[in-house]
Amino acid sequence: MHDHWLEAHGAKLGKLAVVTWGDWDCRTMLEGECRFKGIEKPHYFDHWINLRLPFSAAFGVGNVRFTLQDAIRKAGLQWEGRLHCGLDDALNTAHLLVELMRRGTLLKITASLAPTQSPPRPQPKAALPCVGPRSVVSTLPTQPQPQPQLPLPCAAATGMDTVPCCFCGVASKLGVVATPGQMQGHYFYGCGWWTPICSFFMWAT
Repeated sequence: MHDHWLEAHGAKLGKLAVVTWGDWDCRTMLEGECRFKGIEKPHYFDHWINLRLPFSAAFGVGNVRFTLQDAIRKAGLQWEGRLHCGLDDALNTAHLLVELMRRGTLLKITASLAPTQSPPRPQPKAALPCVGPRSVVSTLPTQPQPQPQLPLPCAAATGMDTVPCCFCGVASKLGVVATPGQMQGHYFYGCGWWTPICSFFMWAT
């Protein structure tokens, strides 16, 4: 449905860039949400522009952390809609993007996910040669299949609770879904370092 909407508005799937305010949406949330709902995530969400970076460069704010609402105000724009409403956040992000483009700000991909490696193709089983008419043809033993990587329990920084480790081997971080929808308010565990190469995601029970 989203691909059809893009095509209807003249966007070619090979020549577009997703723009976000921060990395969390594309790096963590969308990945887990699609996995939870059994939806295949379109590949163009694997690369995105974190608008915080070109905004900081355009307005010379350095490492000062701005919220989206602060950035809208700093750019001389008027906030539209409700705070933390997904559609309104997207609309205001688009307005800020247009303003940065009007100012001639350089825009380029700022983050991406590591490409998913395809599983190795199975090799045909090699048969041992027959020795005589009564010999039994046997096959070479197959290699044991790798077991899926499971999160291990590890102590949290407080030393009081036990949380699962992410694939980086560190204690995962607890987050909550803020985007309106049926999963809003649900808690989940993500990578303790929020690295793009760690795909750890688990709903908190």
